[in-house]
Parts: sequence; C-alpha cells; structure tokens
Amino acid sequence: MNIDHIESFIYVVEYKSVHKAANVLFLSQPTISARIKSLEESLNVKLFIRSGRSLSLSKEGKHFLPYAREIVSLYRKSQTEIQKL
Repeated sequence: MNIDHIESFIYVVEYKSVHKAANVLFLSQPTISARIKSLEESLNVKLFIRSGRSLSLSKEGKHFLPYAREIVSLYRKSQTEIQKL
C-alpha cells in the first residue's frame, strides 16, 4: 500500500472519474488506473464497481473511504509536524 495510491483513490471518489482525478493530479489516466489496481490488490478487494465507463464505489470501497481519508490526513499532519522540528 502506498500513500500515492490511497490519495488517487480519494481523488477518483471525489471527482467520480479516473480521467478527472488524473487531470487534477497532473498524471495520466493509466497511471491512476494502475494505482487503483495496485491498491485493490494490496487490500484484496475491489474498491469500485465498473460498468463500461461508469464507476461507483463497491461496498468495500465505501467502508475503506473513511480510513483512506484518515490515513492521508495523518500523513499530511505528520509531514507538517516534522517540518516544525
């Protein structure tokens, strides 16, 4: 599991699109897709239900989302606190 993968997951959820998340993160769509796939493999669950071009959170994705947000929040907070030292 990688913090960049978790952040990508959150952006896809917030923008409801891999394409839009990629644009916001200044990354390619395949990069975001690969990050999501890697995260799903490390968690051993499908985070999204894919239907053609449509994308929605799976039950597991909904359950993981608050944890993902907390992980990223704590990571950013730790960076800020370390910089203060």
